[in-house]
Amino acid sequence: MRGEFIGVWSEMWREIWLPLIDQVDVPDDIFCELYRALAPAVREYAEHDALALPIRDAIQLRVAFKRALALVGVEDALVGADEALDASGAMDLEEVHLRRAGAESAIASLIGDTPKASVVLEQALVELARDPERRAEAKEREVERIVNDPQLSRVAFEEVQSSHLTGERAVVTFLELAHDVLEDLRGDDLSNHYFNLLTGFIEKFSLRYGLRRPCALCPTLPGVFASLVGDLRALASQDPHLNSLMKDFEDAVRDLRFGSTDNRIRTCISKQVMLLEGIGARVPGVTTNTLGDMCEQLATRPHPAIKQALKNLYRFASDYPGIRHGTSAKGVLRIIDMRDMVAMSILLAGFTPYIGDGLDPDAVYRGT
Repeated sequence: MRGEFIGVWSEMWREIWLPLIDQVDVPDDIFCELYRALAPAVREYAEHDALALPIRDAIQLRVAFKRALALVGVEDALVGADEALDASGAMDLEEVHLRRAGAESAIASLIGDTPKASVVLEQALVELARDPERRAEAKEREVERIVNDPQLSRVAFEEVQSSHLTGERAVVTFLELAHDVLEDLRGDDLSNHYFNLLTGFIEKFSLRYGLRRPCALCPTLPGVFASLVGDLRALASQDPHLNSLMKDFEDAVRDLRFGSTDNRIRTCISKQVMLLEGIGARVPGVTTNTLGDMCEQLATRPHPAIKQALKNLYRFASDYPGIRHGTSAKGVLRIIDMRDMVAMSILLAGFTPYIGDGLDPDAVYRGT
């Protein structure tokens, strides 16, 4: 769990939207407007689902029907394509599979070949589904159809799953916009009720946001750090070597549960430095092997003091006996303890955006 809304989207129907409408004087078209605000956050259909869009769209299903006839060399004007499609009843059906079956049956009746009818209709639908302009037109008409029907809009809104959404940033945009929608519908009473429900939801699920008036979702510092670690883990998973280094570091942190000895703390710091070196080694132009030397080749710092700070942290890891090397103590003032583990882990993680080129700092702050 990264403290993001998209991870607990399935809980929002019960925790926010049902309590929101469970009060007097909620307008019947509330989900019409909420779905209109949510629609931009819904991702494009994957190719295997995209065929449903032209099938549901009355205009494009008719286009696909005529295109299918053309693919077998039949002129629709000669066989009465519109009349045949209307007579099939396909246009009056709601379920996608029944609608498609009706259109296939109508084609088969015109060309006398049922298997061929299925093949050419599939080809015609695929052509429409792969055309970005046609796809956008069909989606726009579908949204308009939904938002003009209070009952349909409620069903469509409830059926949206987290996998249908483009990402966390789009969800946050929708949740902020929903406040304006509700205020326009029924003023402060409804929008304040929503604000309080959203506040309670954030607290219940320990999400990475603070909510400010009128309705601004602001990432918190703990949330940003959690997002940084999550994105670092995702970056590491893309490379077997980095993934191994990340696993070593996380295992070392878990081992502290069995005793926060100075040996285990030294291991944590050592494994984290190795992870940063593994990340830095992937950057184009970096030819050295140690974090200290990499600081000279990485050009992402805004000021020389940043480079020096990281070099000093690396110097500590190198000089303190048992972290990087087995040499005798240099400048050791006390035995290393948990305050060093916590401080060094946070400090070294904080330098990650300066070292790797695979992290998107804006996504770390605002979500993807």
